Amino acid sequence: MRRVSTGLAAVIVLAIAGLVAYVASRQHLRFNPPLPAIAASADSAVIGRGRYVVHNLANCMTCHGDPKQHERLVAGEEVPPSGGFEFKIPPGSFYVRNITSDPETGIGRFSDGEIARALRYGVGHDGRALLPFMEMQGLSDEDLTAVVSYLRSLPPVRNEVPAHRYSLLGMIVKATVLANPVGPKQTPPRVDPRGATVENGRYLVESVSNCWSCHTQRDFKTGAMVGPHLGGGIMPDDFDPKRTWAAPNLTSEPTTGRLAKFSEDEFVSRIWAGRAIPGSPMPWQAFSQMHEDDLRAIYRYLKTLAPIVHDTGPPFVDKP
Repeated sequence: MRRVSTGLAAVIVLAIAGLVAYVASRQHLRFNPPLPAIAASADSAVIGRGRYVVHNLANCMTCHGDPKQHERLVAGEEVPPSGGFEFKIPPGSFYVRNITSDPETGIGRFSDGEIARALRYGVGHDGRALLPFMEMQGLSDEDLTAVVSYLRSLPPVRNEVPAHRYSLLGMIVKATVLANPVGPKQTPPRVDPRGATVENGRYLVESVSNCWSCHTQRDFKTGAMVGPHLGGGIMPDDFDPKRTWAAPNLTSEPTTGRLAKFSEDEFVSRIWAGRAIPGSPMPWQAFSQMHEDDLRAIYRYLKTLAPIVHDTGPPFVDKP
């Protein structure tokens, strides 16, 4: 029995050593997807579209905006996208990057293609996979050009953001589930659809505003979606560890679906009305400034979704 126990202990030690070596060997993988053929434009209309995407459709500022000016942002004011916000989740502490044109601490030294590649293929300028927090892979070439053009137009803000700090769980997830960068699921469109159409609504919901990223239940250890698409989800509060929020079911299922409660005009009016519950993580300050055609397009697309029975409960719950 002593020999058996000794042998079993040796096997366990070797297995642990092998796992440690495997995880360590996959912390700095490099990838080389193509640089998108994107070049920044100085055209005011292109820059204006980029501003609309960044501030209102994609709501980049909720994460990339200066966290010291969060109250101003929530109030609808513009703040610099100088980064620094910390996400404290089981895989570690992760800091949102500075995306101003500062060459030392921002994106000023990166080429247009490198910025576009980060958004479309999830690969940084150094070839490492980026965390899949920026789910902009499906942006059209037209909107990708607009976003890069707008970011180039911003004044530089010097703000050195700390490096990510991975927990042991985070290192394992980085070596396995998140080892590879996340690219587009299908070839992105060359131009973005416009108007109050289902096609435009699909594009906005699935690729730009990314309503599914909150309104679908997510595993917050791995980031994987584990619930029915747009069927609602529960999420932690980024500022209050005792509070969780419910992002409602966006289907038209008559008993639990939020879209069953609104006509198209009521939906548009509700979004334009802005935040009703203080502290709500829904980016009302951004979405309340969306164009009417885009809101009608989103409603019309959501109405095409298959009904899902899923009651997410009250808007928020506080732990004792």
